[in-house]
Amino acid sequence: MEAISHAGTVLGVLAKDGVVLAAEKKVTGKLLDLSGAKEGGYGGSGEKIYLLNSNVIGGVAGLTADANSLVNYARTAAQQHLLQYNEDIPVELLAQRLCDMKQGYTQYGGLRPFGVSLLYAGYDPHYHFQLYHSDPSGNYSGWKATCIGANNGTAQSLLKQEYKDDIEVKDAIGLVLRTMSKTMDSTTLGSEKRESRRLLSIPVHPDSIRASFHYVHRLPRLVPIDPRFYFYPLVFFLMPPALPLVHPILTPRLLHRTVEFAVLTIDPVTKQPKAKIYRPAEIDALLLAEGLTKKDEDTEMKSA
Repeated sequence: MEAISHAGTVLGVLAKDGVVLAAEKKVTGKLLDLSGAKEGGYGGSGEKIYLLNSNVIGGVAGLTADANSLVNYARTAAQQHLLQYNEDIPVELLAQRLCDMKQGYTQYGGLRPFGVSLLYAGYDPHYHFQLYHSDPSGNYSGWKATCIGANNGTAQSLLKQEYKDDIEVKDAIGLVLRTMSKTMDSTTLGSEKRESRRLLSIPVHPDSIRASFHYVHRLPRLVPIDPRFYFYPLVFFLMPPALPLVHPILTPRLLHRTVEFAVLTIDPVTKQPKAKIYRPAEIDALLLAEGLTKKDEDTEMKSA
């Protein structure tokens, strides 16, 4: 459960003519390959939204290795059902199959539970569009709109306020994007979202530095650390009016977040369920239409 609560947000909304899924994929390294989002990419960075069957898409939050194992199991179960009955597997039945497997791992010795929660968005002729959520214990439940992962409480509150029973896909897309923009840890949103901490220079007087050292060195040291860092929190309280020196106290940090987006609807020609997982350029076009485009980093620094 701890891995799930720290995972990227996954959000699903059920509409009367489709289901919308969106997921936040945290990328902690600048050198991580994101080729999976490009044409012909091999997906080396991992995914958050998967096509489980032609009528079901899934979003995962938790341990990536466990998610890959469950996704492969779900795809195999869906194909076995298609081979045996010559029809797509019902959405709830697929959720039951995975939950049976997850529950088994909670009761046998030498095994640990899967550290993954899943959202299932699908369609079948019996119950039409459906949205299910399953947790590591093997429980599952149907939802009109729900969220898993980090900041899920905030997202649930926003969904309760804005969700309507007769919502359509085009409105559900806007609701999902607005909710994601408010729950993710930044003020901007994009298919590749960046959050940066700029270099901050604080004026420091030499007398303030000496006074800070005198005070801090009387405190117990819990960890060995460069003594320069001790007086930084005290500088703001000890600075006199004259400030001739400038000293940087924050270092730059870059954190990428990629937003994944998918919609399941009915094809107007074939009358069959059609899943569409959006590419980054298509996600940016949706954000532009909703007025949620990411700001240019240089413009943001100039305005600051």
